[in-house]
Formats: sequence, structure tokens, C-alpha cells
Amino acid sequence: MSFISVSDCARELGARPRDISDLFYQRVLDDATCPIVSNRRLIPRTYMPVIKEALAKRGCLLDQRETATT
Repeated sequence: MSFISVSDCARELGARPRDISDLFYQRVLDDATCPIVSNRRLIPRTYMPVIKEALAKRGCLLDQRETATT
């Protein structure tokens, strides 16, 4: 299984890293699936659709923001 960082995940999904981190702190996303190791959260690539859905529900995807303002 391959893992990526919050920054990499944000870049690939078109979101801010802070928005993803906030979802973990708010317990929307699962800490057990994406543990913190050496001060870095490890996100399995298979969990990215869950993160994308959570971001989309909150309007946190950058492409959604741009569409909403135009």
C-alpha cells in the first residue's frame, strides 16, 4: 500500500492542506486509517476518495470555490 502526505493529497485533490488537517481534528476523517508517524500524517491512496467527498461536502475543493465565485 502506498502512502502520501497531507500536502501531496491536497495538491492532487485541489484543496488546501489546512482543510484536510482540520477534517482530521474535527473527527470527520479517521485517525486510525491515517496515522501520524514522525509528525507526518500518512494517508493511504485508497483513502483519497473519502477525503475528496468530505472536502466536497464542505465546499473546500479549490475548483468548487472558483466556480462559486464566478
